[in-house]
Amino acid sequence: MSKEKLEYPHISLPVPQMKPVYDVVVIGSGYGGAIAASRMSRAGKRVALLERGKEKWPGEYPSKLRECLKEVQFSSPKRQMGNKTGMFRFHDGSSQDALVACGLGGTSLINANVALEADDRVWDMSVWPDEIKNDRESIKRGYDRAREMLEPSEYPSHYPELPKLKTLEEQAKLLGEEYHKNFYRVPITVTFEDRINAAGVQQYASTLTGNDCTGVNDGSKNSTLMNYIPDAWNHGCEIFCECDVLRIKKCEKTGRYIIFYEWLDDNRTNFAKESRNAPFFVIAEVIFLAAGTLGTNEILLRSSAYGLKVSDRLGKGFSGNGDILGFGYNLDHFVNGIGSGNIDPANMKAPVGPCITGVIDMRRDAENVLQGYVIEEGVVPPAMGKSFQVVLKSGSTAIGSKPDITYSESASRKWRQVKSAFGGYYTGATSHTQTYLVMSHDDNTGQLELVNDRLKIDNKGVGASDTVKKLNKVLEEATLKAKGTYIPSPLWTKPLGRGLVTVHPIGGCNMGKDGKFGVINHKGQVFIGNSKDVHEGLYVCDGAIIPTALGVNPFFTICALAERICEYAAKDRDWSINYGLIGRKIDYNRPLVSYEQNEPDLIKRPRNHELEGGISFTEVMKGYFSTEILSTDYVTAELQAKSADSTMQFLLTVIAYNADTLVDMDDHSAIIIGTISCRALSPDPLLVTRGKFRLFIPETDKVDSNRMMYNLNLKATDGTKYRFKGYKLVKNGKMREAWKQTTNLYVTVYLRGDDEEEDLDEVNVTQEDEEEDLRKIVGRGILQMSPFEFMKQLTTFKATGSNDLSKIKAMITFDDFFVSTMLKHVFVRFLPLEYPDQKPVPKAFHHKCRPNKSVWEITAEDGVKSLLFRYQGGRKGPILLVHGAAMSHEMWSTNLIKKSFLDYLLEHRYDVFLVDYRLSPTNPACKNQATLDDIRLDHAAAVKKVREVTGVETIGVIAHCVGSITTFMGLLDGKIEGVGCLIGSQVAMHPILGFWNNVKMHLKLLPFWKHVLRQTEFDVRTSSNTNILNKVVDQLLRFYPVPKSQTCRSALCHRASLCYGTLYQHENLNQKIHDNQHTFFGTINLTTMQHLHVAARKKLILNYQGQNTYATKENVRNRLNFPICLIHGEENVVFDIMSTKKTYDTLRTINGEHNYVHHEIDKYGHLDCWWGTNASKDVFTKALSHLEETQHLWGYNAGQPKKDYRDSSSSDD
Repeated sequence: MSKEKLEYPHISLPVPQMKPVYDVVVIGSGYGGAIAASRMSRAGKRVALLERGKEKWPGEYPSKLRECLKEVQFSSPKRQMGNKTGMFRFHDGSSQDALVACGLGGTSLINANVALEADDRVWDMSVWPDEIKNDRESIKRGYDRAREMLEPSEYPSHYPELPKLKTLEEQAKLLGEEYHKNFYRVPITVTFEDRINAAGVQQYASTLTGNDCTGVNDGSKNSTLMNYIPDAWNHGCEIFCECDVLRIKKCEKTGRYIIFYEWLDDNRTNFAKESRNAPFFVIAEVIFLAAGTLGTNEILLRSSAYGLKVSDRLGKGFSGNGDILGFGYNLDHFVNGIGSGNIDPANMKAPVGPCITGVIDMRRDAENVLQGYVIEEGVVPPAMGKSFQVVLKSGSTAIGSKPDITYSESASRKWRQVKSAFGGYYTGATSHTQTYLVMSHDDNTGQLELVNDRLKIDNKGVGASDTVKKLNKVLEEATLKAKGTYIPSPLWTKPLGRGLVTVHPIGGCNMGKDGKFGVINHKGQVFIGNSKDVHEGLYVCDGAIIPTALGVNPFFTICALAERICEYAAKDRDWSINYGLIGRKIDYNRPLVSYEQNEPDLIKRPRNHELEGGISFTEVMKGYFSTEILSTDYVTAELQAKSADSTMQFLLTVIAYNADTLVDMDDHSAIIIGTISCRALSPDPLLVTRGKFRLFIPETDKVDSNRMMYNLNLKATDGTKYRFKGYKLVKNGKMREAWKQTTNLYVTVYLRGDDEEEDLDEVNVTQEDEEEDLRKIVGRGILQMSPFEFMKQLTTFKATGSNDLSKIKAMITFDDFFVSTMLKHVFVRFLPLEYPDQKPVPKAFHHKCRPNKSVWEITAEDGVKSLLFRYQGGRKGPILLVHGAAMSHEMWSTNLIKKSFLDYLLEHRYDVFLVDYRLSPTNPACKNQATLDDIRLDHAAAVKKVREVTGVETIGVIAHCVGSITTFMGLLDGKIEGVGCLIGSQVAMHPILGFWNNVKMHLKLLPFWKHVLRQTEFDVRTSSNTNILNKVVDQLLRFYPVPKSQTCRSALCHRASLCYGTLYQHENLNQKIHDNQHTFFGTINLTTMQHLHVAARKKLILNYQGQNTYATKENVRNRLNFPICLIHGEENVVFDIMSTKKTYDTLRTINGEHNYVHHEIDKYGHLDCWWGTNASKDVFTKALSHLEETQHLWGYNAGQPKKDYRDSSSSDD
């Protein structure tokens, strides 16, 4: 992928999805705002970040003049020009102009990246509160935390030489030793290698274009958009762009803050006045105001005008940070100081480099801190190249200071001017021009105020100070000694009032000891009036708080103070900020923390929609509703409500304006009108102000399941608003089960805020709320329909249309869809069988890229070959995964589930090996007869090879089913050596069959299949054109006894149930893996099954001759005295739960309890423990816990101190 066309996903949300209330609202996304958003999100708070500009990522920034002009906005007390969301915001002030950025990332998008700390003497100045002066350690912590996230570094010495950097160094030499000794390469927040940064964001090495001031498109600039902001998003922060915050109001009744903002949507620009006069608002417990120095002052000034009590010092003490701009035109040295834009760097004479890479730092040698300053080189944006060339040419004549040079030197200068005139700004005199950027100390006497509701900057006389004159003289000397013409900033002329332009506006909301001396205290809290009292939840944390010019680029100090403010804000509230780095690449599809979206998108019905070919019906349901039980245990909620006689009932009419829409696979939607009666919510009926019904939505995460959804907005007579969500889950089962499923509605009611929208356009109606915010839930319950009420409901069905034909068509369409869907769930055994060859090729789930796969062929002691695979995900483990009978290693690595166990282990940085031993359908030996004794030899060879490849003494093994049995056999007789950790799945030393498997064993079905039908194997795979014997078997298996609600139409599933028993709870699987098991299932030889029956009869692992050569007390004591975890599905019907419990008891009895763990997985069967939709949460975590808790005893980490894995591992999902 070209770095100029990088693809970064946008992470902001549409403004209409903003919730009405948050714990924390952050205003602004520059350094202070981004830090506050990240830290408060990491403190576990629900955070919203509001940004005035748009979200633009590398690859989207303007570089050409016409692109940049579209992004320019101009503000003055008289007018606002340009797009309010434009990236470049110019403020026209009195003697002081300012340029800031507008966009997600704030001014960090266009700054020069210089990360220098303030001079130590700055913190001793009297302008700071004592708490700052006496607490340098907290400032240091702030710098360190910012450094960790922003990762500044110097321009690498091994990178190409930069002419502008070399020129600055030469100028330092020309100025004298006192300057040259203070020259160095400055730390900058630019990436110089392809890497994943501290926030987990992919960044790329700088292409040295110098486009910093208009946004760097190569992904190398460490703006807050590349670290703090995605980190905030990754920890649950919701980001909203195009929100122009106008003012803040404190609600005295609730103590919360109301933030009024204008939504700068393009479609609202024609109504700008109305939009501004009727702003949106959002409520927060805590606000971090960080809209940039100018934005923050403007918001507080306007808030003050509207009644917010603040200090009289607001707007005073403003500074331009002593910024001075100048140019050394037509030097003897080649500078190359204009950004290369979209030009291929290979076509440039030399790379431009980042905007600033060097500094002449004159702060340390200054006798007085106020005399300190820095000189840095800069880069002119390529979009300004032509205009810059004109300014230089005219400026050199009008206001330039020319050098004293010889005739030949003059000729060379003129020739360079000619070359520039004809060859462009990358040649001649323009390419020999150095841009100077100076940061110094001004007097901090500027003032910000509102005029005509717009911000006015007043900093009269700032450019006429002796400091500015002196520093221009220094720049002039540096230029003249390099045989160039010095041109000061065009604004710094007498006709223009000796004005200055700053890119570092600071102050106006200065820190102070109380409201008489500042606007905020040392913690960033806004003073109430001129007292020491503060608005506890209103913070300022950007450049506006700095009470003095810093004499250096200020962003790093802003970061340090913002980090300190966040630290104190959390400490004062007993919040804990997690400062740990995530340690892996960010997953933009799945943030580490995400909060429920209460109002996802639905499509509104057009007004006056004609009821043509529609259908409607009325429904009554009654039941019980609990306000005490808020978990998803609906049955318990119903029981509690019954005990309290807390009832609920509704009378609803469902209207589908088009029957085709109702039955369409992509919609299934209709509107709902009616009332709900529930004394627990209101003494009067609750009106459905808007409702939506969806019929038979396919459940992709559950096999053969559909859902009916009811989503309603309710309003009580006292104005209280609620949201009602109900669903009916329809799955395969008997008629009485279908009746219960279609007449039982599982209900959740939420309290809705007064400020929420009245519609359902943003309500999630496609999935059950399993991880809801319990604070918003009012209660849960179950509503039912009696047979009598159902019969009445049938009489209410009505078709609508302009003629009988359309009515009949609508009724037939609905009836056909409803009846056919229900028949598929009720009469499953009588419907045509489904074969794998009739299914389309499944679309795999997208997984993270895996490490390259290594493959070895290994040979067992008896000469049978197997394949061993490796995915080296890290330096944990190594782990060997052993599959079950007649399966391949794909059982662990399938991409037909959202997260396979292989990917889960790789995500947690394990070195994973998988084996396809002789029972795998991919192994030619699967056709041969093999005992369990033989199979253990494959495992021994695999373990031996893993140890050989990794060089470790002991490894971890996770073995499933027959793989677990044979692993235990090999361990017990010593064939397998070097296992230091074991997880056995579903069975271990005691193969105790489930009920129906035990019945089949005693019915002698295996001998019948072998001796009567003369078969040597059984293949669970089948197809629609199989032989007659298998066709008969397939048809007979329709009636195989399966657990409740586990019927399906899959012929392969039936055959697997015959051979092994029902392998899973269908509701735990997604449809993809259920329909495509043939991709990793295969044949099983009958000798293996015979041996398994030999052991199952004695309920103990035995050799093929029926002798107990394995599970002797001595073998258990000597060879199983290491960490072993046993996992068993509660609903497993293949092996009874006692098969692992008995092994667990045996191990503990012989060796003591300390090494052994047993997990019974609720509501899981056999294979769904590894394939289940939620297995990564319910099962994988238990396996991981065992591996992590014992990793200091085996593998790569053997002998190392035991660590708490929760502090070092990545999250489960």
